[in-house]
Parts: sequence; structure tokens; C-alpha cells
Amino acid sequence: MRLPLLCFQGMNKSPSVKLRCLHRLFTLFACLFLSHCGIPDITNQEVLEEAKAEAISLSSLDRKLMYGMIQLYVDQTDDPYTGWVKEEYSNETIKRLGYLEDGQKEGTWLSWHSNGQLESQINWHNDHYSGHFQVWYPHGQVKALGQTKEGEVDGKWVDFYQSGIQASESWSQVGLAVSALVWTPDGQPCKKTDLKEGNGTVYQYEENGSVLKVTRFQNGIGTLLGP
Repeated sequence: MRLPLLCFQGMNKSPSVKLRCLHRLFTLFACLFLSHCGIPDITNQEVLEEAKAEAISLSSLDRKLMYGMIQLYVDQTDDPYTGWVKEEYSNETIKRLGYLEDGQKEGTWLSWHSNGQLESQINWHNDHYSGHFQVWYPHGQVKALGQTKEGEVDGKWVDFYQSGIQASESWSQVGLAVSALVWTPDGQPCKKTDLKEGNGTVYQYEENGSVLKVTRFQNGIGTLLGP
């Protein structure tokens, strides 16, 4: 659990603000000593069913800049929310499901396509991508998988065409591109892609073989050149 240091400044405010800050401090200290304060594992089927039953609509919460420095999901009393939240399609089936801790996304979040097929499994920490990241096409084929850190792509990342043929394999360091290999939809290596040590060009292709976009990288930072 992360408590903004500016909460201590609230101790000089109104009694209601003092009470809220004291409550959050108590929760923080309790979690330091009690092992059950960890984020529930939504990939466990029993936990998943409990989460579906307990989750409130994410739209029922407000997204506010709190303590002058951090965006949090808060309830009607402006308290950062802790618990399961969900987004739904118009037919009330679940579109996205995850956990908020003190107003921030934490742990594994799941999303589903409108046909019920799992769409993504993404890990969060302090409202930033952190850890495993995986996405699927509506028919179940893996679309992309990799690792993230501090909200950025980090390490190895792999993309696939809908056919299952590998589209690319790239390496990054906390958001900065390092190197990449690309294949066309028919499985042939793209010889025009030459990104190495943070410098070079990367081609990306549509399913029909046409060029989707071309990106030029310099010191790990990309500039879109066009199709």
C-alpha cells in the first residue's frame, strides 16, 4: 500500500480531513504487520467469481487529482477507493475487471471481448503497467505478450498476426527501444527492419501484407515516418 507523504500535511487541516488521514495511516501500518493485505489473485477461479459478484461500476467513482500530485479513483466522500471494480458492455456482461487499492490500479486486471473471449491480462502497480502483459484476438489467438516496468514496455515483447504467425520480436529497456526483428504475414523476415542498439528502422505490416507504419528510432526513441 502506498500513502502519499502529503497526507501528513492534512493533519493541519479540518477535523474531518484529520480523521481520514489517521484512518489511512492506520490501514497502512496494519498492512505492514498483517499478511492478508496482499492483492487477491484474480487468475484464481474462486477469486474471479467473488470479484465478479462484489465489483462496483468503475463509472460510479470519480477520478480526481488528490493531495495536489496524484490521480486517484475516489468515492462520493472523496476517499480513495479500495476494492473490486468493473466496466460492462451494454448487455451488462463484464468488459473489464480489476482491483483498486487506495484509488490506484493494483495486481492483475482482466478484460473480455464482446463475444466473451478473454482479451487481456495486464498487471498493474501504483496505477502503472508493471509485470506481465498479454493480449488476445477475439478468436483466442495470442496477439501480443511481454513485460512492463514503471508503465513502459521493458524486456522482450512478441507480437503475432491473427493467423498465429509471429509478427515481431523486440527488446526494450523501460520504454526505450533496443532492437527488433520483424516478419511479414507470410512468415518471411523483413530485411528493411534494422533496429539495433537503439538505432534503426522498424516496419510493421497489415494482415494483408501492406505496410502499416514505419518508425525510425534514434537512441531508443521512435519517430513515425508513415506507411
